[in-house]
Amino acid sequence: MKVLVFCIIAISLAACVSNTKPAQNSMQVQSHTWRTENFRNPGLNTGLLVITRDTGMRGSSCIPMIAVNGEHVAPINVGEELALHLTANTYSLKAIPNKNCAASMIETVIEITEDKKVNLRLGFVDRSMLFTGS
Repeated sequence: MKVLVFCIIAISLAACVSNTKPAQNSMQVQSHTWRTENFRNPGLNTGLLVITRDTGMRGSSCIPMIAVNGEHVAPINVGEELALHLTANTYSLKAIPNKNCAASMIETVIEITEDKKVNLRLGFVDRSMLFTGS
């Protein structure tokens, strides 16, 4: 019986520290969770920024809010994808953790050019969120 309990605990702990993986067949962030009407539709001189949240147990309790130039856009959950239509320019991109998350806010600068697509992954390493190109 002790061996069974030990095995269950070991498997549970191993799942909690598993690495994040790129999302396959990610789902769009639900439209009702968006906090702004901006960035939803393409326009003149726009490019596309696609942020895909990694899957896996690490960071799964975190649902960070994505912000562009300080404007809160939408929270992004595990395995979701957020597509933003941005005018060609340089932007500050932030992922702000929710209250259930031990990670700190991250910020990066991205360059959007007309008619181009930029893909970013949002994942976790240790207790830190990070954006990586995909």
